[in-house]
Amino acid sequence: MAGGRPTTYDPEYCQAVIEHMSEGASLTSFAASVMCSRSTINEWMSANPEFSESVKVGKALCATWWEKVSRANAVEGGGNATLCIFGLKNMAPDEWREKQEIEHSGSIDINKLSDEDLERKIAELSK
Repeated sequence: MAGGRPTTYDPEYCQAVIEHMSEGASLTSFAASVMCSRSTINEWMSANPEFSESVKVGKALCATWWEKVSRANAVEGGGNATLCIFGLKNMAPDEWREKQEIEHSGSIDINKLSDEDLERKIAELSK
């Protein structure tokens, strides 16, 4: 016998999440629209592979919506560029994040100085 509350998951949510997110809305927004928490959505994704796949499709459509809006703003002007930037970075981070790769090689030599040695070095460099 399974314990806990029965799930409120409905298979119709598969199509509903796709439609909801295709207008640029977030998964959290979908959770609110079906009166549940975001953590419940995560549980549904774990327990229902078809819902998990629908969420992936919804996220792709959401990113598409943000890209279309951003391109229209770039071509036609107007709109809110900052909102578009955040929308793209958050909804399609693999394509739109600011990525910096810094590689460090070599060695660092660290010498501990006494307070007196440090004051002497500062005085020498100040000359």
